[in-house]
Amino acid sequence: MKNRERTFELAKAREYDLIIIGGGIVGAGIAQDAACRGLSVLLIEKDDFAAHTSSKTTKLIHGGLRYLEQGHLKLTYQLSQERALLEQLAPHLVKDISFVLPLTDKDRIFGWKARIGLTLYDLLSSGLFHDGQHHEKLEPKEIFEAAPALAQENITGGLRFHDAITDDARLVLTVIKSAMSQGAHVLNYLEAVNLKYHDKVVREVECRDRLDGATATLRCKVCVNAAGVFSDQIIGMVKKNWKPRIIPGKGIHIVLPFSAFPTNTGLFLPTPDKRYVFVLPWQRALMVGTTDSAYSGDLNNPVPTSDEIDYLLQILNKYNGGRPLNRTDVKAAWAGIRPLISPVDLNKAPEKSKQPETKVDNNGNSLSTFKLSREHEIFIGPKGLVNVIGGKLTNYRLMAEQVIDRVLERYPDLTRVEGKRTRTKRLMLGGWLDKEDFLASTAVIASRARKLFLDPATIDHLTSTYGKEALTILDLIEINPELKERICPDFPPIMAEVNYSVEHEMAVSLEDVLSRRTRLAMLNQEQCLASAPKVVHYMQSLLDWDNIRVEAELIALEASFYKIN
Repeated sequence: MKNRERTFELAKAREYDLIIIGGGIVGAGIAQDAACRGLSVLLIEKDDFAAHTSSKTTKLIHGGLRYLEQGHLKLTYQLSQERALLEQLAPHLVKDISFVLPLTDKDRIFGWKARIGLTLYDLLSSGLFHDGQHHEKLEPKEIFEAAPALAQENITGGLRFHDAITDDARLVLTVIKSAMSQGAHVLNYLEAVNLKYHDKVVREVECRDRLDGATATLRCKVCVNAAGVFSDQIIGMVKKNWKPRIIPGKGIHIVLPFSAFPTNTGLFLPTPDKRYVFVLPWQRALMVGTTDSAYSGDLNNPVPTSDEIDYLLQILNKYNGGRPLNRTDVKAAWAGIRPLISPVDLNKAPEKSKQPETKVDNNGNSLSTFKLSREHEIFIGPKGLVNVIGGKLTNYRLMAEQVIDRVLERYPDLTRVEGKRTRTKRLMLGGWLDKEDFLASTAVIASRARKLFLDPATIDHLTSTYGKEALTILDLIEINPELKERICPDFPPIMAEVNYSVEHEMAVSLEDVLSRRTRLAMLNQEQCLASAPKVVHYMQSLLDWDNIRVEAELIALEASFYKIN
């Protein structure tokens, strides 16, 4: 990535076709699509890229089986098609994962419904990019071979189906890099504090650099609001009496070591409150989630509660054939906020209209947020502000395409000859030119890495995380072999990635590196804190920090963790 300070100076001196507010997956996708169509683009994010919802998802690129259960056939079809496409465009980062849905002798009717639902799911997933993996019925022996942790006494069979898994924060960074390769400019830690309009259209974005306090007014022809859960705040800058469209829905995840609940597959576990909990092998750990509850706290700092953690452990123990799990088994936990769309738009409804009541069950799960649609909405708001709200990680590319189509329809003067249609359906992510380049380059990466005596887990991690840019990390190790040291003992990320994150990915804090570039903070908080001093001192040498800054970084990292026990 370009030097941040240089990019900021360039941004002050020009007018962009588009300024996009929001550096999550939706903003990243819009920047990529717009840049591919020849538009000049600036993306700004008030925190780090993917710092909020887009780094705290269930990591699935999926068709949304439970959305099918709720009757959202169109959404399920779109998500399924996008899933298959992303497996082609980012083969290193979006990978197939199988799920087992265990059934008991009490689940016969549910089992028949599930088979019918999965048959329909298979049909909706078929298409140009579908690889033909359909669901199948499993005998108990097959289930326990796939998931030894499951209790054997009640399970009489099950079903296996396929979806895809990714690293959500790394996907955001990968899409941002793709946008930059097409000419987009991006800046993290740059907050939009005010919007100014001329001729009834937002033309200026007043910003504050959150790193040094500097302010600037950046100019654009069109402003796009892709701020996720903060979208209403952005619209409120141009319409003071704006009624919120977003209903925040909170979801938490916990992480366990594999030894706590051994499984070789993902699990899709029905719950007594008619929901589902995912159990996912991810980053050499086991991720469990999610809850779905109404949220009214600080959008910047959602945290899990003890009751929410206990709820997930309770579901897991319901299926557990080993010793009961408790909070001491949890190595990390985090909470994210879903930007769900209110079914009532109070900006159009009569004054007497009210928001629908949010009902909460005994487990803290909001029935209304669980049932709220995961569809997205694109609309031209006050002063020509283009807004996109709602949506899913899986369909970010489709959302971005629709946003830019809408922008060019509303502002036809922006249309470039080459920009009438999106190119993102054909644009590989991760630096690969095509599938053949992916296969050839991964072989080169593996060969070079073995000669540097990197262990197989680290080799796989580097390719899966950085794509073709893993070659740049190997260059760093060739210069300084000490950089092949692992950051944390039980996980494959290495010290060379710290250097790469700072020099090439705009990481400016310890938390940026450990939470969103390497994900270690989301896997094992104890190991992460133990390794933080060596990481921060290396960053000190790269960024010329004084000792006061070093201490502040360590304090900030620890403060970002939820105290589990």
